[in-house]
Amino acid sequence: MENVDPGDIVKIVQKYSPYVSYLSKRYYVKDGTGDDLFEEGVIGILQACKNYNGESLFEERFNSFVKLCIKRQILDAIRKSNNQKNKILNESISFNGIDKSGNEKSMLDMMFDRNLSNDPLDIFIDKEKIEEKLKICESELSEFEKKVLKHYLEGEKQSEIAVSLNKQVKQIDNTLQRIKSKLNKAG
Repeated sequence: MENVDPGDIVKIVQKYSPYVSYLSKRYYVKDGTGDDLFEEGVIGILQACKNYNGESLFEERFNSFVKLCIKRQILDAIRKSNNQKNKILNESISFNGIDKSGNEKSMLDMMFDRNLSNDPLDIFIDKEKIEEKLKICESELSEFEKKVLKHYLEGEKQSEIAVSLNKQVKQIDNTLQRIKSKLNKAG
């Protein structure tokens, strides 16, 4: 519908907000809230206003059309939320972390708690920590995990490690996640 008055759209949103509220309370969205569904319903209203090809937004035919758009938008949001397609991204663990002073550090720096000090005492302590972490790596990690970690510490990307070890990139990613988890639990 061309040249829709913004004031009319506000009136339409106000008119159908109770219906959106009703629907958003009837459904459940994984990892979301009723407010998320309410927002999706409002998007449905706006899409209905944009796509309606009748004469007026206030005619009876629009009423059925807008309710259909609202319901479809909410159900589509629920479908997308419950879809496993983005599960990996939503539940992945970063290889970077935050140190005690609030600075972001790489997995390598956090594993060995490297502070790169020139103080001989700090160097000695770092060396002991590295040896301790290496013992943990030796006892806790599987042979495959050790190979993956070796490649990772040599600076290879996950795709390069996958080619080197003749594995899928996802397998390498999962392995690195397990390694990080084991190292975090061990100390």
